[in-house]
Amino acid sequence: MHKSHFLILIALFAAIIFSCSEKESTSAPSSPIQELQFEVVDSMKVDLLEQISVLDYHTEKDLYLMKNPKEGDVYLVNGKGEILEKHELGGEGPNQIQHFYEGRFYGGSGYVFKELSAEMAYHIYDADFNKITKTRGTIKELSFLSINSNKQSFSVYEDNGAYKLIGEEPNSYSRDEINPDKIGAGFYNQVNTGFVFDLAEDSIYYFNTYPEDWTFKKEQKWIGANYPNLSFDPATKTLVSLPMMGDQLGIYRLEGNAAVYQKTVGLIHPDREEYVATKETNSIIYPGFTDVKSFGQYHILTFYTPMPEDVFNGFRAKSEEYFRDPEYRDAMTKYRKPRFIVLKGDQQIGILNELPVKGAVNLGLPDGTLLIKAADGEVERDYNLFYKVRLIEE
Repeated sequence: MHKSHFLILIALFAAIIFSCSEKESTSAPSSPIQELQFEVVDSMKVDLLEQISVLDYHTEKDLYLMKNPKEGDVYLVNGKGEILEKHELGGEGPNQIQHFYEGRFYGGSGYVFKELSAEMAYHIYDADFNKITKTRGTIKELSFLSINSNKQSFSVYEDNGAYKLIGEEPNSYSRDEINPDKIGAGFYNQVNTGFVFDLAEDSIYYFNTYPEDWTFKKEQKWIGANYPNLSFDPATKTLVSLPMMGDQLGIYRLEGNAAVYQKTVGLIHPDREEYVATKETNSIIYPGFTDVKSFGQYHILTFYTPMPEDVFNGFRAKSEEYFRDPEYRDAMTKYRKPRFIVLKGDQQIGILNELPVKGAVNLGLPDGTLLIKAADGEVERDYNLFYKVRLIEE
């Protein structure tokens, strides 16, 4: 080989090595607390005066499943915001559900809705919204209830041709069997608040969702139940678990009907520093996590900035029903602001202190975008407005 050719090959090899190392170094986040930017890529107007929220999205059909949170009306809406169907599922008829808030697409053409009752049963419907069956519930004893029109507590996924449910069930135990007042932090090891529901076999499999390396579980320090928020990505069979308090998120891999723990990810945000969680900590004065959503290869975690403790205690000193005080509601608006932490895979890549539009994160979509339900304007709209936003990555 000629010397000139040899030198050229060395130069090319060096250039390739430099290029690869440069890509690797730039792929890592410069700082886990860097302020991220999202941009609006689309919007959708649904011509309804009543308020609705999105329950689920069918990627192949470009179809949204929507519901009026206060009523039992369900809508099928296409990607343009056009209402294709309306169904009155709320009620006491044989094809209805008396009370429900949550729902998902089920398989290629069906639907599943979670009943709001002491049983929390699931109702399966066909493509024409005819009820096929009502299952048993995942609840054992009702002791905790949380309703959020922007959150779903379960997901649907396919496993070898069968469709199953996976989700969170904080009422999966009986206090006669597991009493947190007696066992304290042992609760984090014994209670199983995650579940897989094999509908075809009518079998429910429960699993523990407190991450193994979550500080309060590892150190056996009791700070209350702190039921984790769960988010499941059917494409990768990845489940993430986010306890309300603390600074960690757990990642699990679904294998069969079990969630296998993979690792714990540390979380950080300037507005959560110097807050210590204890058994006596009230959620209003602590920046606790309220939700986690997957969107493509990302996860977005939501928490609210706390009300100052002296302000909160001032309201409590006035009345036991301080929460009915208009000034208290004004203080909640003043102090409690949504903040976000964003993960890519198993790394925190940054934070978000304000959405690009005023509103709430309603749904995470598989294409890596978020659906934002627009906040009410100063002038009442005769329609519902949604924005689709995506992360701007350099």
